[in-house]
Amino acid sequence: MPQVTKHGGHRPGAGRPTGSFNKATREQGARLSDLAKSYTNIAFGTLVDVAINGSSDTARIAAANSILDRGYGKPRVDEIEAVDLPPIVIQRAE
Repeated sequence: MPQVTKHGGHRPGAGRPTGSFNKATREQGARLSDLAKSYTNIAFGTLVDVAINGSSDTARIAAANSILDRGYGKPRVDEIEAVDLPPIVIQRAE
């Protein structure tokens, strides 16, 4: 006799088999990717505008990092060769 629980839970044999792909998610992901690619020029232009004219330094830095990541790829993180450097003080020229 199957075990009855008040609030559901795992039942043997229920759900998608292990290793099978969710076809709906894959198709939706492909459509979303195509839609996002159609707005690439607008999004990049917005990033450039924020990097140049952003009202906060945080927004300008985030936009600049996004532009660099798209142009050159995200920097590799080599945990093995991490170097401890002293902090650098950067002052904004006004």
